[in-house]
Amino acid sequence: MEASNGKYLTIDFHFNGMFAPSPLVYLDPMRMSVRDVDFSGMDYREFVLWVSKLTRRSCENLYYCSTHERLAEGIRRIESDADYFEFIEDGYMDKQELRMNVYIDHENEPILDWADKELLTGDELSDVIEDDDTESQISDIRECEHEPDEEVHTFDKTYDDEFLSKLCGKPILNSNQEEVNDVDDDEDSDKDDEVVFPAFDEKQQWDKMVPVLGMKFANPLELKLCLTNYAVKNGYDLWFEKNDHQKLLAKCCKYKKNKKSKSCPFRLWATWMKNERSFQIKSLIDRHNCARVFKFGSIVSYKWIGTHFMNDILQKRKMSIRKLKAKVSKRFNLIASVGQCRNARKYAFHQIEGTLIEHYAKTWSYGEELKRTNPGSTVKMEVDVMPDGETYFSKFYVCLKGLKDGWMEGCRRVIGVDGCFLKGICRGQLLAAIGRDANNHIYPVAWAVVAVENKESWKWFLDLLIDDIGMGVGHGLTIISDQHKGLVEAVKERVPAAEHRQCARHICANLQKRFKGQIFKKLFWRAAGSTVDRSCDAYENGVSESFNSVIEAARKKPLITMLEEIRIYVMERLCIYKAKGQSWDLNICPSIRLKLNKHKETQRFWQVVPSGYMQFEVRVGTEGYAVDLNTRQCGCRAWQLAGYPCVHGYAAISSLNRDPEEYVSEWFTTSMYASCYRYNIRPLNCSAMWPEVDYTKPLPPKKRRLPGRPTMKRKRDQVEREAKGTRHTVSKKGMIMRCTICRERGHNRSTCPLRPNDVPSTSGSNKKKPKKQGMVLNYVIYYICVPFLNFFPFTGKVDLEAELEMEHVVMFESESDSDFESESDVEANVPEVEVDVPFVQDNLVWEIQDDIQVDTNIEVDVPEVDLVPEVEVDANIEDEIQANIEVEHEIEVQDNVEQEIQHNAENQVRKRTRKTSERITKIQIRKNIRRKEGSSADHPLEI
Repeated sequence: MEASNGKYLTIDFHFNGMFAPSPLVYLDPMRMSVRDVDFSGMDYREFVLWVSKLTRRSCENLYYCSTHERLAEGIRRIESDADYFEFIEDGYMDKQELRMNVYIDHENEPILDWADKELLTGDELSDVIEDDDTESQISDIRECEHEPDEEVHTFDKTYDDEFLSKLCGKPILNSNQEEVNDVDDDEDSDKDDEVVFPAFDEKQQWDKMVPVLGMKFANPLELKLCLTNYAVKNGYDLWFEKNDHQKLLAKCCKYKKNKKSKSCPFRLWATWMKNERSFQIKSLIDRHNCARVFKFGSIVSYKWIGTHFMNDILQKRKMSIRKLKAKVSKRFNLIASVGQCRNARKYAFHQIEGTLIEHYAKTWSYGEELKRTNPGSTVKMEVDVMPDGETYFSKFYVCLKGLKDGWMEGCRRVIGVDGCFLKGICRGQLLAAIGRDANNHIYPVAWAVVAVENKESWKWFLDLLIDDIGMGVGHGLTIISDQHKGLVEAVKERVPAAEHRQCARHICANLQKRFKGQIFKKLFWRAAGSTVDRSCDAYENGVSESFNSVIEAARKKPLITMLEEIRIYVMERLCIYKAKGQSWDLNICPSIRLKLNKHKETQRFWQVVPSGYMQFEVRVGTEGYAVDLNTRQCGCRAWQLAGYPCVHGYAAISSLNRDPEEYVSEWFTTSMYASCYRYNIRPLNCSAMWPEVDYTKPLPPKKRRLPGRPTMKRKRDQVEREAKGTRHTVSKKGMIMRCTICRERGHNRSTCPLRPNDVPSTSGSNKKKPKKQGMVLNYVIYYICVPFLNFFPFTGKVDLEAELEMEHVVMFESESDSDFESESDVEANVPEVEVDVPFVQDNLVWEIQDDIQVDTNIEVDVPEVDLVPEVEVDANIEDEIQANIEVEHEIEVQDNVEQEIQHNAENQVRKRTRKTSERITKIQIRKNIRRKEGSSADHPLEI
């Protein structure tokens, strides 16, 4: 990967230290940051040599880790070109920081084993699930009001199904076929003389394939595959002298430089058998005397490479050709060309797309199998028919009979709805409706796959969901969701009578954009706990986010495979929680009992004052609340909010020596929990037994490219980035700057128009200043050099003053931003300048005055240089020089070009004017003064 926007990757090298486990750290290191080196132009060996020179030690064990990951989670080793290119690509993934850490292990410790051991023990694992497309990590992370699943579910239940596991990025598991053994001793005597030839096993491991005399193949392609694997494993330079559908002749070492030397004796001849339809090796000389090769020519085709790297390309579809080439070199120890790798990637994509078409073609059959095995379930599928007659997949909705019945009988009328992106080869979004059981666990109700999350897709999903759960227009229903605009509008249209709660964490994140500060956050969360009904105190959509995180592994798989993984997960979950509920010897569910036990510890601080029959006033300090046990209400309204007694109600109940569990809502009883998990989901047959449907088989949905450059990571909110703690400084992004000079907003002192001229600018702008060096040089020549030469008469063909004046006028008029037309305009618009550097005229004046006072008898031997005209000094030269000095000080220059004249005067005047005017004019004047001192002032000097 090339440098992003001209910026190089910054690498922090840690060396001269040692690793220590539990937790994995790098102790007592020396650190050196390098930010001006283009590491993307190096390979692995060049990088190792560069690091060795930097650290002055051997660097055989190199590890790297990003700045955003914990060392045990993100550490990886660099030991090949493939690892190095992956390291560079990972570094350029973060467009903002472009920073990576490199660690050098000098003790040869088992670093990766320590990291794996630390991760297996679950030491300080992060509770925040990294997700690039959901909004589950909003700024204020609060404890969810539902209990997480206690069971750990794996999403590889469809692993053994050959169809469902094709596009999952893993090799298909196949049972080990038995090898062909010799003839048993117990066989009949008439078969003792029969020769049994081995048969080729295409499912055998590639590096175990060896051609054997008499081996039978289904076709010549299988023999070619066997020979290719055999050549790559051992480094043999095999080639096909004869190769067609009837016969095959393979030899070794075709390109032999020394023709007199004997070639490799390997020779293989194969043709079709006469008595059966099998391609057989008829003769074989399997001896080799050649050296190992690393370039195999045409025997290693791009199809062979693409087949072996199908899973790698499937898992990382944006793999570069350079990285694929490095992986081929590392895995098979061969050198592949760029063209081979490019064609291999195209071939892999073609195979994946073909398999994907086959996958989507079975969606109708999958839906029919669901309805056949689970009668009463709702399975809806929609397709898009294009004008050209092509049919594309659009939507797929699933609500199983056992889930809808369980929700209607045992769950509160609260549903959380949310959408999440699909991460695998199949693109789109998964919409889900999640309820809460009696123990505050998540309870999946329905899910659907759509192309995009918008108002139309949400209306379609809500229509099917409301029909399944029988809630009409939403009377008595509470929907919790995020602030998706399409979902908000769909709820208003489809279920207008429902109570729609928006997730408090999303609201808090948006609130922090306008009202920042901890005081607003505390006030918001106090307001979020205000009175609601439905016996549910939830004001965040944690159930949906928990479900999205649970099925994260399934979302990376193809469409039908993902749907099957979710179905199996829910089916297994219903069975497990049903058995768990049957083991409870309780009246209320365990999670509610734990909350009541917390109130038991704090209720003794409250004073209970009886007021009437089953009515009390519960006080502590200045707080007091009215409690009515008959209506199960409290003045704090928390009892009505949660459905179980608050601390004030618990104190009133305890004053009567009654059991607080009797005052818990029926929604939290174990009987209601049993009703929720009474039903089950019936199993399905394997994919090969699904029924065929007479519908047009849909094609995969067209790729929908979003505007702009595709992002690799989810865009996090500013408050969310601050909560993650990746910054080490306080960000000023979004703040309105105020100038400290003029006190105006919108700029700082560096760009303030009222900034004093003597205050240097602190801005680090990289903008190039306009090139006005020619103009500045003309100012210096015309107004400084020429005045000192005016009083020296010139003879001959060269008029220096006229030439300089003409050159000044021409160059000055050539400036694009000049409107001057005459010398008077130039003089009128000359800006005033004060130059601190010594100019040429100052040196000339004083040196000339000193030369005038020099004794006339002193002669100086100066080589004659006929470059400038000889000049004659007038008797009143001192007065004229002084007058010229006063004229020079009267030059007025505007303030806006002061800095440019200062900088350019230092560079241009010192180099050009001093070398020309001072060296030539000064020396010639000194020479002519001494030689022509006795001459008459009226007699002009000649060149």
